[in-house]
Amino acid sequence: MTTAVPTRSGAAALGRVAAVLALASAGLHVVLAASGGLAAVAMAAMALVCLPCAAHLWRGPSASVWALTALVDLGMLAVHAPMVAGDGMHRMHDDHTAGGAAVVALVLVVGQLALAASVGLAAVLGRR
Repeated sequence: MTTAVPTRSGAAALGRVAAVLALASAGLHVVLAASGGLAAVAMAAMALVCLPCAAHLWRGPSASVWALTALVDLGMLAVHAPMVAGDGMHRMHDDHTAGGAAVVALVLVVGQLALAASVGLAAVLGRR
């Protein structure tokens, strides 16, 4: 049994915003998968990872759903941040689609992490 995050309309709205961000992330990975090759398989797999989180966030996010979403987002941040910073960005200058997509992915991940952190903080403060 999972502990539900307080069901205030604000918490439900945050869950739906996070679900939309997760779907946007999945869509971005599908667009990049159209490039073909082995990277396309990886992109399609990453898109599939976003879908269960989006569904759970939309329907009624529990504390465990927010925690799992934050963990997946941290993993994505670890993968995408090096692409935007340092040598990765220099390689992406020739491929504007990949460079732009990496930046958009970073914005989506940071947005989801901010939502998860705010819900987690609200839950912690609400217990005091």
